[in-house]
Amino acid sequence: MTIKQQVDDATFLAENERHLGALTNLMLAVAASSRKTFPKGKTKSHEDPQKEMGDREAFTLFLGGRIRKILFGDFGGPDVGNSGISVNFKGRQLDVAYILYKYYRCELIHEGELPEDIEFSPPADDQNLGVSNGNVSVSISAGDTMKLDCGWIDLLVNAVTYARCNGELFGVQHFDLVTVDGANEQDHCDSIVNEYGITPGRYEILKEATRHITPTSVVSDDDGLLIRKFSELVEKNIINGGAITGLSSYQLSDRSGKLLPKGLEVIRDIGRAYKLVPA
Repeated sequence: MTIKQQVDDATFLAENERHLGALTNLMLAVAASSRKTFPKGKTKSHEDPQKEMGDREAFTLFLGGRIRKILFGDFGGPDVGNSGISVNFKGRQLDVAYILYKYYRCELIHEGELPEDIEFSPPADDQNLGVSNGNVSVSISAGDTMKLDCGWIDLLVNAVTYARCNGELFGVQHFDLVTVDGANEQDHCDSIVNEYGITPGRYEILKEATRHITPTSVVSDDDGLLIRKFSELVEKNIINGGAITGLSSYQLSDRSGKLLPKGLEVIRDIGRAYKLVPA
């Protein structure tokens, strides 16, 4: 069974309210995707470079990075790593990617069911942590009992479907934003930061917007069209509310996400320095 078939089956099961079956298929799809990203027997452990990377590390690095990118944007950050969500379970502070591996993936695959103190269910009033990016909403409750809601199915489908390693399987074309003429990215960032008095984080937000709009359009579109295209990214939550708060505090956009003159200048300077190439 391919990764795409596992995702398709998970989607079908979820639509028919067989949520645990959907989750089981998605755990398999995530595990397989993680090994495409970190090939077994060919990847050294990040935790101990003297050893080969094990299944747990591959799973948590892959899924943690995908969760962080989907829910928080993390513009300019690495594609793999921790999820950005840490919860206390039985006196231990654990990353949610590890929780999914240890208490959901391993139990479902090896035992065929979840332990008594692990639940997977529709959202409930007692969920003590909820996160949304506008398109995907998830909640989690921890303590003596761990509860994840069914919103995680949508997140996991997104995580697998739009992972770079699965682009060909799902017909998703991925592109890299690279500097023209081999210019140094850090030098360009430093130059823009110094010239406009902004921060590297805000540079990365506008760089991410440039990738979605495309450098060619950023440079050639008139102001009105470029403002509309940027606003569409805000409406789709590709550029999230936290990013807009950061941009507006430096007069790069207003609080609704409309680019201001300073933001237009910066994003055009970024557009001139980059081009898109197939990944």
